Amino acid sequence: MPKREPGLDLLRCIALLFVVTFHSFLNNGYYSESQVGISMWLAGSFRWLSVSCIGLFLMLTGYLKSEKTDVTACYRGLVPVLLGYLLAAVISIPIRHFVFGDVQTFSAWLTRLFSFSAVYYGWYVEMYIGLVLLCPFVNIILRHLQSTKALLGFGMVMLVITALPGATPWVVFPDYWRSIYPLTYYILGAIVRRTQPKINPWLGIVGALIMSAILGTATVLSTEGKLSEALTWEFPDLWIAFIVVCLFVALYQVRIPSAFSRILAFGASGCYGGYLLSHLFDAWCYKLIPNWRTPEHYALIFFGITIPIFIVSLLLGALLERVNKWPCTNRKGASKCLH
Repeated sequence: MPKREPGLDLLRCIALLFVVTFHSFLNNGYYSESQVGISMWLAGSFRWLSVSCIGLFLMLTGYLKSEKTDVTACYRGLVPVLLGYLLAAVISIPIRHFVFGDVQTFSAWLTRLFSFSAVYYGWYVEMYIGLVLLCPFVNIILRHLQSTKALLGFGMVMLVITALPGATPWVVFPDYWRSIYPLTYYILGAIVRRTQPKINPWLGIVGALIMSAILGTATVLSTEGKLSEALTWEFPDLWIAFIVVCLFVALYQVRIPSAFSRILAFGASGCYGGYLLSHLFDAWCYKLIPNWRTPEHYALIFFGITIPIFIVSLLLGALLERVNKWPCTNRKGASKCLH
């Protein structure tokens, strides 16, 4: 068994925390508030930081899978991913049907199951399957790029065609290329694996925070109050990619005390299941605090609701992982993007 890398476990846990944080803005009243004042600037900056969640998961996939060129081994790794999704659906469907009032016929739920919508965030599993199908062939291309210059050139081209189009309000490159952004993050993770860059962790963290603050400032200054009028960016866009790369390079090799690394390893094992099931807690917990959905309560919501959802999601995800492992004791190449 390969030795665990605590920095990668830390990145997994941070990515899940950012997922839960990003989704909290759907429930804390942020989108209906006027984008004015220091509170909204801080909230917006933190939101932009959390948008890096998907990019971090995808870079982890590229870092961990980029040396695999055996098609069978790569595809066999999809088995525990699909089992994890199935287990999450078994938990999610009854709760959505009987508790949350999302009443559907049996055939409708069956259709949702196979369309990866039986779980709220099943879209990621669907996207991940396509990425894994491409993995061995992309890895062959990466293996033949012997020089660092060629490897970095490949990464830059991917950023130009997927991350640059949405980075500015002007048309720079055809916008339809943005949809293959998972491949860009995968290649960036592979480049980090090959080149092993080293920077002061605080430099990368500060860089990510500064960019988040700049995006928060741009959001506030580009609107007269309504978020719909503000400049917006999404998962693939260049400024978000900058935050993702800064955090990844800063933390992937960070030194962590052995006692804390064991806690991180346990938490990281629950990131996949926790990601899939976290919305069940979102859909319930935020309804308990309707009077908190104002900017002055955002910090209280984060520490009183978002962090507990993150912790409970991790614990439930870790349990799901142990159930998932039971029929897969001899698996290889499991879902290393998330657990």
